[in-house]
Amino acid sequence: MKLSITLSLALAGACSAFALAPGSTVRNTAAVGTAFDKPSAFVNHHNNHNRQYNPSTTALSATATAASSDAIQQTPRGGGALGLDIPLLIYFALWYVGNYYYNISNKLALKATGGAAGFPMTISALQLGIGSLYGIFLWLAPDARDKPKVTMDDLIKMLPVAFCYAGAHSASVFSFSAGSVSFGQIVKASEPAFAAVLSQFVYNKPVSKAKWLCLPIVIGGVILASVNELDFAVSALVSACIANMFAAVRGNENKKLMETEGLKDRIGSVGNQFCITSILGFLLSIPFVLVKEGGKLGEFVEAFKTVPALKNNMIASALFFYGYNELSTMTLKKTNAVTQSVANTAKRVIVIVGVALVLGESLDFMKLLGCGIGIGGVFLYSIIDNLVKPKAEAA
Repeated sequence: MKLSITLSLALAGACSAFALAPGSTVRNTAAVGTAFDKPSAFVNHHNNHNRQYNPSTTALSATATAASSDAIQQTPRGGGALGLDIPLLIYFALWYVGNYYYNISNKLALKATGGAAGFPMTISALQLGIGSLYGIFLWLAPDARDKPKVTMDDLIKMLPVAFCYAGAHSASVFSFSAGSVSFGQIVKASEPAFAAVLSQFVYNKPVSKAKWLCLPIVIGGVILASVNELDFAVSALVSACIANMFAAVRGNENKKLMETEGLKDRIGSVGNQFCITSILGFLLSIPFVLVKEGGKLGEFVEAFKTVPALKNNMIASALFFYGYNELSTMTLKKTNAVTQSVANTAKRVIVIVGVALVLGESLDFMKLLGCGIGIGGVFLYSIIDNLVKPKAEAA
């Protein structure tokens, strides 16, 4: 029942985003057919959420879909039932479902090793490493993906972006290990506040007054959601805020990086850029793993061998993470700014509500109200300039 609700939310969100898509779409590829199997462990009541399940088929199918995302091409809209372009709708839905299952499998892997007191840094690093292996496989497989032609100088220039990418991911995993996934996602939705401060005062890119006025709505929503949070932990809040800071810096640094002459051509594709960033992020994470959890890595290895919930969910979460990130990037490149805002807003709602239902996390009225206000504020922040400018021009 809960799985049905979540999948319905995913399809509804995809339809909402699709309805605002521009006149470009994605061409169907061979891997779209049956990307997700139905893991029975997620259908049962949340009291049984610790039951083991085998996510291998689902995760591999998800990443196979991401691999095929390199074949996305712009084509005229139309041809689907009722004027809908089914391939684009499927890509949106798979992005949402991949994100949803990543959050569940990631949380179960963290719980299997003791949560925040276990191995969050090791798990987050290995998620990047496993995803990187999949990306490398695509380079080696015949006719799967062209290899990048980057130079050592290019790789050095990509290090700041990779470091921020790894930092944002690790901090997010820390947040989810210390508190509920739904609470961490609500705090992470406030990323525009961090991006605005950095853009205005660090990168000298002024933010409009209209956007500044949206930020109190976002922050107020996060505060409301925190009031009655049963799993509230200061460490979860701080870690999610750190993740937001890393993500905001990464966005600005990535824009600077892409201005490097000829870099886009040498990288070759968005998939290649994401794989290179994942590889560098994994390598940069290793020293932090050794410093924070190096003294007990033997325990982790033993747990990996003897606890199926850790091994299965960690591998699945790594493949889901890599797959949905690459797929979302490819899909959003084919849509306009408003569509992206709708898509990201719908994704947050689906993940927060769906994961909370499956994992038995609290969803009281105050938390839902704060969630709605915060995510609504983020959506308004994303489109406010488009709403204000036409009025100003008309005046």
